[in-house]
Amino acid sequence: MLTQRRGTRALVLSITVGLVAAACGGGEPAAPAGTAAPVAATAAPSPTRTPSTVVEPFDEAALVSAAKKEGELVVYWHSSRVTDAAKNFEAKFGIKVKATKVNTEEQSERVVREVDSKNVLVDAIGYEDGGLLLTKLLPEKYVTSYMPGDLASVIVENSRDPVIYQWQPRIFGYNTEVYGQTCPIKNIWQLTEPKWKGKFIFRDPAVHSVQLAFFSTLITQPKILEQAYLDLYGQALKTSEANAGWEFLKRLFKNDPVVINSDDDVAEAVGAPGQKEPPIGLYVLAKHRDIKNKGLKVGVCAGLNPFEAYAYPIYALIVNGAPHPNAAKLWIHWVLSEEGVSPWTVKDMGYFSSNSKAPVHPDNQGTWADWSKRAIFFDELTAIKLRQQLRDYWLVNKTR
Repeated sequence: MLTQRRGTRALVLSITVGLVAAACGGGEPAAPAGTAAPVAATAAPSPTRTPSTVVEPFDEAALVSAAKKEGELVVYWHSSRVTDAAKNFEAKFGIKVKATKVNTEEQSERVVREVDSKNVLVDAIGYEDGGLLLTKLLPEKYVTSYMPGDLASVIVENSRDPVIYQWQPRIFGYNTEVYGQTCPIKNIWQLTEPKWKGKFIFRDPAVHSVQLAFFSTLITQPKILEQAYLDLYGQALKTSEANAGWEFLKRLFKNDPVVINSDDDVAEAVGAPGQKEPPIGLYVLAKHRDIKNKGLKVGVCAGLNPFEAYAYPIYALIVNGAPHPNAAKLWIHWVLSEEGVSPWTVKDMGYFSSNSKAPVHPDNQGTWADWSKRAIFFDELTAIKLRQQLRDYWLVNKTR
């Protein structure tokens, strides 16, 4: 298993490095280790992208009839709740589903290898790496972004191309047993101060591309951090780095943050009862289900300046050459529908459907429209260009 994981990461890393090199075009000199590259000094708009989503009329009866002739549907998904969605799908349509939770890196490897070898086993994926999707999987025709026509108008506009079926906020959370109802920080710059040295936890950016995408947002939207610094300290930020984003990351990385591999572990480290000086953590809001399930003492850093979370998209895609294409289309419609997405939106908290008509869990502290004002969004194309540079910057500047 360890060998397989190393192979997966090596493949995805080699793909990413190649894409970054192609995107940069060799026009900018490489930045010395530990410094910011000139390309990141200002926020540059991403290149204009040709629309990629295929919109088709949706005929449920015809798709069901065709899908039943194809056999068992196979999906790789980002979440274990896919098993509930699959059971509901089988009950409604009489089509069996082999649904497996597979992490993003392994999904990338499997899809590339299967399509290249013309031996495709999977039909649809629930996928997290938007950068790799936009720069390789879509343009090189490994996957298709499919939108059923009857749902096109109810899917929120920023989730249509490519198709995003779900959003999650990855929040700054704190321990409510120690700090009560008020987060102990009011501004993210406080995480760079000595008081919080070794007391901030997030997922390992050397492994998780979404974490690097969040960091890229800080680089490309430095004015937000400049204003937050001024708000906190009453004076303008002085930096020798390329911009406020690089300065924030350098200070944060050198303040001895702790990295671990899962949102579960981050939330538990923050919210385990009986601590004296618990850390602040960055993890998905969905882990607040464990307030009831595991007795965690966690809360959202509400009102944190300049944002409380970052917006984390999950894409729903059909793999090109899928052995069960009609069933795959029916599945994409299912997870985009109010009924199909219910294992996430009704039975659990922390998830938000891109379907504007889908219900919102009462513990979600508002709708996705509300959270969109509380979270920061990243540009996937810009994020993948900065990915390797940010990974290197992390490895050079981290203190543990």
